[in-house]
Amino acid sequence: MKVIEKILQTYPLSRAEVGRLIRTAPARYKVHEIEKRNGRGTRTIAQPTAEIKLLQKLMLQHIVEKLPVSNAAKAYRKDQGILDHALPHAGNRYLLKLDFQNFFSSIRAVDFIKHVYQYSDINPVDAKILGRLFFWRPKGTRQMILSIGAPSSPAISNTLMFDFDLSLIDYCSAIGVTYTRYADDLALSTNEPKILGDVHKYVVALCRSLKSPRLTLNEEKTVYTSKKHHRQLTGLVLSNEGSASIGREKKRLIRSMAHHYKVGKLSPVEHSTLRGWLSFTMSIDMVFVHSIEEMMGDEYFKKLMRG
Repeated sequence: MKVIEKILQTYPLSRAEVGRLIRTAPARYKVHEIEKRNGRGTRTIAQPTAEIKLLQKLMLQHIVEKLPVSNAAKAYRKDQGILDHALPHAGNRYLLKLDFQNFFSSIRAVDFIKHVYQYSDINPVDAKILGRLFFWRPKGTRQMILSIGAPSSPAISNTLMFDFDLSLIDYCSAIGVTYTRYADDLALSTNEPKILGDVHKYVVALCRSLKSPRLTLNEEKTVYTSKKHHRQLTGLVLSNEGSASIGREKKRLIRSMAHHYKVGKLSPVEHSTLRGWLSFTMSIDMVFVHSIEEMMGDEYFKKLMRG
């Protein structure tokens, strides 16, 4: 597929206008900072302007979504989610959690271009055009990187992790370890004692050996745990019986907030928090969500969820 021709067929733009958008795309971002959830510093959000978002969504549909994604990847995929990431590990005795350092910004346009060469029939010129359309160049730098805030970034990160995932899947399968990945969160579990340390070393070595993308672990977030301890994975609690849920404490809190909402004692800020938790829980435990709906009544529940 010719990228420029596809854009011309889809949108009422001249060839000169398309060329100008492509040349300037890496700079057409609105940048702002948000505080990280743990309160340690800020995270840079770079959102492409409306016209670049349209082009990204078009190329996402026609090119990126046709690139390979491993079975280990559970984020940003249709019919996959946090529960699919957590459940495979719930029944195993030992769990290792790893996290990448600056995941999105570690992925460069050159990584994507190489990946497209390898896994599609896109020609070199179009591959470079896609690199400009999908990647952000921070002011004062020459490197084009994946931004947090672009609609195409999650899918691009998933396909660019394909080689990494396959290597780790092969290694883990040979020694009886289960591996899944939710964006930059890696989960590895087993019933065999004392082998997750070797898996950890393998992941470090794998990161160093792969030139594309260049990834490093955030060792401050490395966690070794087992069934002897309270186990959590991407916000879910793993039970020793092999299930995953939001946990008893969160359920009690949601019930309490839902009651206070119904009697008019919940602040507007807490309305948003409760709505967010219920939306999250819908993909995990609809039985519990239905119980909250019954407790509140249909009218109050719908009013809350509409915002």
